[in-house]
Amino acid sequence: MTTEETRSPLDRLLSPRSIAMVGASNSPTRIGGTVFANLLRAFPGEVHPVHPRDEVVQGRTAYRSVADLPEAVDMAVIAVPAPAVVDVVAACAARGVGGATVITSGFAEAGPEGRALQDRLTAVARETGIRVIGPNCIGYMNAHGGVMANFMVTVDEPLPTPGPVALVSQSGGFGSYITNKAVLAGLRLGWFVSTGNESDVNVANVLRHLVERPEVGVLLSFAETLRNPEVFVETARRAAELDKPLVLLKAGRSEEAARAAMSHTASIVGSARVLDAVCQQYGVFVASTMEELLDLGTIFQDGRRARGDRVVVMTSSGGAGVLLADEAGLAGLSVPVLPEEEQRSLAEKMPVPFYGSTVNPVDTTAQTTAMPEAYRKVLFSVAGSPSADMVAAVTWARPGPANDAIVEMYGGTDKPVAILSTAWSEQFQEAGVPTYTDPRRAMVALAALVRQSRRGPLPETGFVPDAGRIGRVRALLAGAGTETTLLESTGKRILAEYGVPVTPEEQVTSVEAAIEAAERIGGAVALKVMSYQLPHKSDAGAIRLGLRGADAVRAGYLEMLDEVAAREPDARVEGVLVQRMVPARMELTCGVNRDPVFGPMVALGLGGVLVEVLSEAVLLRPPFDAETARAALRDLLGGRLVTGRRGLSDAEQDAIAQVMTGLGDLALELPEVAEVDVNPLRVADDAVYAADALIVVGHG
Repeated sequence: MTTEETRSPLDRLLSPRSIAMVGASNSPTRIGGTVFANLLRAFPGEVHPVHPRDEVVQGRTAYRSVADLPEAVDMAVIAVPAPAVVDVVAACAARGVGGATVITSGFAEAGPEGRALQDRLTAVARETGIRVIGPNCIGYMNAHGGVMANFMVTVDEPLPTPGPVALVSQSGGFGSYITNKAVLAGLRLGWFVSTGNESDVNVANVLRHLVERPEVGVLLSFAETLRNPEVFVETARRAAELDKPLVLLKAGRSEEAARAAMSHTASIVGSARVLDAVCQQYGVFVASTMEELLDLGTIFQDGRRARGDRVVVMTSSGGAGVLLADEAGLAGLSVPVLPEEEQRSLAEKMPVPFYGSTVNPVDTTAQTTAMPEAYRKVLFSVAGSPSADMVAAVTWARPGPANDAIVEMYGGTDKPVAILSTAWSEQFQEAGVPTYTDPRRAMVALAALVRQSRRGPLPETGFVPDAGRIGRVRALLAGAGTETTLLESTGKRILAEYGVPVTPEEQVTSVEAAIEAAERIGGAVALKVMSYQLPHKSDAGAIRLGLRGADAVRAGYLEMLDEVAAREPDARVEGVLVQRMVPARMELTCGVNRDPVFGPMVALGLGGVLVEVLSEAVLLRPPFDAETARAALRDLLGGRLVTGRRGLSDAEQDAIAQVMTGLGDLALELPEVAEVDVNPLRVADDAVYAADALIVVGHG
């Protein structure tokens, strides 16, 4: 058992054993009155009101100030005017209070003055160690601990029954909306936390705390930004280890929404594409709509797992069965034809004559539904089928023997079940039966459950910087002085340090040296002008391809320099790169860029001219291992890059994975490198070569 001395401030804030409310009110129409009344409803510990004038608040003895409190409570709810909040939080810290939930608005969302006030609040939290939720939040609910520190539920509404689902929302108002919708949909919420402006505690902090709670089995989150990406990734790893699904609904995905998010909570909004990639890499489900967020919570909350992807559908409507089968296929599920012996057994349970189907979907027709015992026998046979990893059934949202049988079936099997109903059913909600009102939503939810069931702990990716390599590379960077775009030749020397195979090449400063280098390299060569002023060589005529023999090299060298002098007279030529023309059955591109939220990201896509035409790429956040890189490669072009007739060989996949992990290491070791673009990566004959490289360095 955790003692008071060893409980962390976040434990005390979110699972308090004693509470005070500064700004508690006797008025039921004031927020301070609503929140204090909620606090009194179910909390088993002491609740102390703080009020400068009233001696009694809602039947409890009031104290004039935080300093007058009879004990150092675990958590204080603060609902006083914004200018007074910082001093109150400082007083709470001085009194030994563990954490504060600041409901008051008027901070960063209100402009520069509010921003300055919020900065002061953050400073107090950091200097004293008190943890702060908010400001500008709706509060939180810990139903398992009887803590109703919020005003989203009024005192005339019933208290929610504690369940395994936790919802964390940056937005208070919309979080309340989602919470009410979740309860209507039958989700059993045990936790709801709104984080507001996140002056201290943010969404990632709360998720990281809740993932360790034994009563929490599913984590749902709505966020406008993720201020602590490292903690979010750590939470995702822990959730995978504990087999607790983590579902994220992210706002601010469009440019217009990003502006709205900035005005709402002064958020920093990163790339939606990067967020999706990070979530996929770390096993986080990304919901595209609020309904999908709730749908996934519904299918996950009973903790069931699927042994495979086979779903057997039972319906009394042939059309509904076809729709469910269609959506199952689109979601990646299998709808297997039942074996003949199973079909015969089902047929024996149907009324005679029987005009439905026993194939799968199993169409009982309304005739069977009207015969309760026959319907029950068929339903239990479907649920018990060795061919079924999951069960989907169609019903109407009205009391009757059919729905009684569904509830009984659900309680008698450990297989995942999704019911397509005309509406939410109180009977199903009380029994915890996952219910959906649309075929697609039901099958998308089951498909997500299959993905969760197949996941294990994420691979360990411990990264240890190589000090020697960092020193060598930084010496190369220093050679470029204040230039921000490195020469291709320098870039390739850096890539080679990270295990990226580069084309055989030499840099020269004369035509005769170019001829000699071409002879040593052998075969057809390319000539490229090396100039800091010409990062895109083809635009200035600074490249010649496919040259064979001394005469061709001499002519190409001289013509190229003449063209560059004519087209870019101010360009200073540092030398000419003589490079082997390596074969290519396929061209890819691989690079690094830095997202404002998640930091360095490694991208792999189709190379050459196709990179802009198709804009097809996969993204990974380093560090990651070679198998993770190969898995991402298999996702490119829906897997056709690997499985196609001219797809990548195992050796080529290994080489590309090495390029990706190498660039990831580079990004982690060299934060001054802002961008890397390796295009093309030429692939042929079990080999991969970087034929061009652009590295951009930030100074200062």
